[in-house]
Amino acid sequence: MELLKSFGNKIIGYLDFDTAIPVDENPLPCSNSSDCYVILFAQKGSTVIVDFSIFKAEQDTMFFFNLGQQFQFRNQAKGHLIYFNPQFYCIAFHDKELTCDGVLFNNVFETPMIGLDTKESNHFYRIMVSLKDEFQIDDYWLEEMLRTKLKELIISASRAWIERTPDKNDMEVKEDGLSRKFSQLVEVKYNQLHSVKEYAELLYVSPKTLNRKIVNEKGISPNSIIKNRIMLQAKRLLANTDLTVKEISAQLGYDDQSYFIRFFKIHTGTSPLEFRKDANMD
Repeated sequence: MELLKSFGNKIIGYLDFDTAIPVDENPLPCSNSSDCYVILFAQKGSTVIVDFSIFKAEQDTMFFFNLGQQFQFRNQAKGHLIYFNPQFYCIAFHDKELTCDGVLFNNVFETPMIGLDTKESNHFYRIMVSLKDEFQIDDYWLEEMLRTKLKELIISASRAWIERTPDKNDMEVKEDGLSRKFSQLVEVKYNQLHSVKEYAELLYVSPKTLNRKIVNEKGISPNSIIKNRIMLQAKRLLANTDLTVKEISAQLGYDDQSYFIRFFKIHTGTSPLEFRKDANMD
């Protein structure tokens, strides 16, 4: 069952999904577009493919997908999906309240996902059902009520994420966390800024400080994070669009197509066109 509400250009939707149902009867809104955030509740046993990586839900699991992030299901996946555009609820605008930007969303370090115990699973399911029930109501308060339920869901997820953080008072859960700010910047600027120095300048720290902080906390260098984000977008565009390699190169901030092709091959072991061919055969 898909439910959708529009308030001018503000959109929020809800979908119960079950891949045992034929695909043409079970559409996946926003899974191949760049206009919606997605919160996915995948039931135990579901398999979710996210940006070329496969995740098997060994328990009920929450996923948080960014604008334009690619995902699909396998193996009779079941669950619930909420999607909304930035006009309905702006993650960046509400971040000071929720501390979720760079953690649940716009997280370049990892795919945000939370494996739920029984108590958490029941809690998130209750919120989602409550939000679903609101779609059946059509009155003056509907838009704000849907936004309130969505906010409750995001706050609960932020709490669950923080509970799993080794040091709950550390880095990205703080408003001024350098790692979280770096993550936010990379997600916005990866196609414009390609060097650690450029990000360090925006964060008012030295490249050495930024490198030490990210390596100590994440076990990976900021340079690798930047390059990995560029490569991910290149793969998305090659697999899911008809853009030429030259057009993709330009979108990612490379004026020299030959340099981009060499860069891509160094990181993947294959050329962009070979990657596209292999991706389309899957």
